[in-house]
Amino acid sequence: MGSLLDVLRTSPAWKAPNSTYFIVLLEYFLRFLHDRFDGQADLYGDRTAYLGPAPNKPDGSAGLWPEKAVQDDIHQHLSGLLTPGTVQREVIDVASGRTDVTYTPEPGRRLVIEVKRRKTKAERNAVERDCLAQAANYTVTGPPFGILLVGDHSSHAAGYSDFDDGAWITRYARSTTEVPRLIVVGVLPIGRPAPSALRMPAL
Repeated sequence: MGSLLDVLRTSPAWKAPNSTYFIVLLEYFLRFLHDRFDGQADLYGDRTAYLGPAPNKPDGSAGLWPEKAVQDDIHQHLSGLLTPGTVQREVIDVASGRTDVTYTPEPGRRLVIEVKRRKTKAERNAVERDCLAQAANYTVTGPPFGILLVGDHSSHAAGYSDFDDGAWITRYARSTTEVPRLIVVGVLPIGRPAPSALRMPAL
């Protein structure tokens, strides 16, 4: 939290009340990530089943959890912590698109969490190349701060990176005159095998 705030404070737009609202959202988001990193798939029953292996497809091949499973979980998590009615799903007509999770603490102040699922390893360069522009675009008519949550559905047979490696902040500006968007990225391993099933990678 401290290292992320150090970067956020460099923005000329980091002023109350936007900064205050974003700090609250960021803290709850990081708590969500930490809790789900530790949590087993049955932590909250069907709600967190996506943390474990996905059911096979009807033909017997390996299945994949949908992006919606991650969206539903972060939405329910935040709805239980923030003021009732301020957290919404699938808000349309935001920067010509539809947001995944939107926090509106008061009229005219909107903060967005974009949720993505990747079938390949969610390395920093790949995540920023494929997902950052969309997450940043949702901030164009509000405070220049946002959150990108990525469900890493790649193979975790050898384990996965730790919590600190899965959270960072990135600046994104589409022109030299635009106030850079500051997007906090959180990567959450999903579709994980049980620890007893992990194997050392072949040399």
